[in-house]
Order: sequence, then C-alpha cells, then structure tokens
Amino acid sequence: MRVLFVSQYGVMAASSRSRVFQYLPHFRRSGVNTRVITVLPDTAIRSSQMGVTQKPFRKLVYYIWASWRTTMCGLEAWWRARYVDILFIQKVIFPCPIRWLLRHSAATIAFDFDDAIFTTEVRKMNWLASWKKRRNERGLPAMLKLAELAVVENPYTAEFASTYCDVFTITGPIDTEQYCSLQHASNNTRVVLGWIGSGTSAQYLDLIREPLRRLSSRYPGLTFRIIGIKNWTEEGVHVENKSWSIENEATDLQGFDVGLMPITDDPWTRGKGGYKLLQYMATGLPVVTSPVGINREIVEDGSSGFWASTPDEWEDRIRRLIDDVGLRRSMGQCGRARVEAKYALVIHQERLLTRLRELLDQRPGNRSSVA
Repeated sequence: MRVLFVSQYGVMAASSRSRVFQYLPHFRRSGVNTRVITVLPDTAIRSSQMGVTQKPFRKLVYYIWASWRTTMCGLEAWWRARYVDILFIQKVIFPCPIRWLLRHSAATIAFDFDDAIFTTEVRKMNWLASWKKRRNERGLPAMLKLAELAVVENPYTAEFASTYCDVFTITGPIDTEQYCSLQHASNNTRVVLGWIGSGTSAQYLDLIREPLRRLSSRYPGLTFRIIGIKNWTEEGVHVENKSWSIENEATDLQGFDVGLMPITDDPWTRGKGGYKLLQYMATGLPVVTSPVGINREIVEDGSSGFWASTPDEWEDRIRRLIDDVGLRRSMGQCGRARVEAKYALVIHQERLLTRLRELLDQRPGNRSSVA
C-alpha cells in the first residue's frame, strides 16, 4: 500500500505530530510506502500563533504566504496522487481549483481533522478572522465531500463529519513509551501545579487566576509551572515560565505534581482533543480539568482526576490533591492505566492502518499493493 500524507504543519506542531508523523514508523515497519508533504513547515509555527487582533498586518502577510503554500502543496499532492493508493490529508483546506483536480484523482482520499475547524477560536473578530471563518465553513464540507473517510478526534467533530462521509474516531493517540510514568513528590510542602500549551491556549488560564491566588496564600510553597508561553504572571502566585521544546517535553511534564487543563465551554473547545490530559495522565499525573467535550470521557471524575467548573470547584479539587499525597499517586496510576488501555499509540496506529487497508479493499477495482 502506498500512502501520501499531506500535513498541515511539521513535527513540532502537536496536531500534525500526533495525527501524522507518529504513525509513520509503524506504517513503514508494516510495509507501507509513505511520503509526507508539509504545507507549513516548523519554522512557520511561531508566525501562525501571532494574535490576529494584535498584529493584523503581519498576520495578513502570513495568511498570503500560507495560502500560496497551500496551493503549491495542493498541486504537488494532485500530481503525486496518481502514484499512490491513499491520499491522507491532515486538516488542510485546499482552494476550489485544487479540490476540482483532486475530485478526478484515482487515489482514495481520507481527511483528518482534530479541531472544530468548522468554527473559530478567535473571540474578537476582525476581517481577517472573519475571512478565515468563512473559508473554513465552506471549505471543510467541500473537503469532506472529496473524502471517503474522515478521521476525527471525538464525537462532537464526528457528528459534523458524518453528514458528508464515513467517520473513524481516534482520540489522541499518545505514545506511552515516550511519556514514562514516574513516582512524584511524596510530600505537600513543595507541590508543582503544571500546564503545557501554546500562546493560543493561554487565554484559558484566566479561568483559574482566582483559585491560584487563594491556594498560593494558603500554601506558601506552591508553584504554578507553565510550559510553552512566556511572561504569564499573576499577583501573589509563584509562577515559573519555561519555553517548550520537543526534546524536553516529556521530562518537563515529569516535574509536575498535578496537571491542569482549564477551558471555556463553547463551539470551538467542544471539538478539542484533550491532548494535554493525555500527556499528563501518560506521565502518571493526577489531573483537574473543565468538563467540556472529550474531557468528560478522558477523565473519570474522582478516579483518574477531577472535573471543575467554577472557581470554587477548581480551588477545592486542587486543594484536595495538594493535601493528599496518596490521592495524587492513586489518581496518577489510574490515569496512566486508562491511557494505556484506551488512548495509546500502540493501539491506534494499528487501528488506523487496518481501517485504511479496509477502505482501499472496498474500492472497486482497487490497485493496492497491501502488505
């Protein structure tokens, strides 16, 4: 079998890393011939995260460049599709002329998207954000109509995609061999609360500013460690900001005692995949999260972690974990076991490979070289 992947980003971006690149070793070991076209390489990730309301001109330049890259990569994908069995497109919305060319391609098309890209995460709309929203609202259904299979993250996005094609759901997955579970702090004198993410997700930390202030006044040794953004502060809270790197990610998570994932409840966040939670739990951390979307399925409230919806609930759930070392340990162990059983890469890489082979076998007159 020959598979051409078109990834939205390079390996540095969590979405492309988890939805494309981490599958490649298993596919190749299984005899699959794979190739990847990356639309926006790793050097472009930082530009893609600039606030659209803060630097609109630079964002406009970035959009123009990204549109050009999308078109060029689309042409390359169309040209190379004649030599492959499956064209696997990860979250890339091609313009209409490219879609027309792909419609006449002999390759079977699968389309993967891990966020609710039929809506937007931008709260304050301007003309750039509005243009992107309109493009996605029209473009995503058009891409799904091209596909014979949509690979999605959760039931919320699955419901949208099922209107247009068959759906296959993979939450995560997470490489449990990379995120090794360790024994964490055995006392409550120097507890580290942790969060990992990008600048686009930093807005959700506003939900826990008040609980962090209260807890910090009660526990002088408490630290809130942030991986991935700089200069986040809160009065009265001991905050440690650390840059993210792919080389240090797993080690940095092992320095947490509790993993936090606050998010709002809106159309965009209901489509999120809970990847932070999977990272925390694979590391053996207890977690506290907003019970939104897939988070409710990943975390069993009171078993592998806690749900928290209000500032008072956030304070109470975190306080219980600070005070009870045994609870932290047992929840961390439960979370690790849950990830190994339901969300591990070793499970889902084979599921995806099997589903793609089935998809190819179902096509009349298929020309697959399935191994």
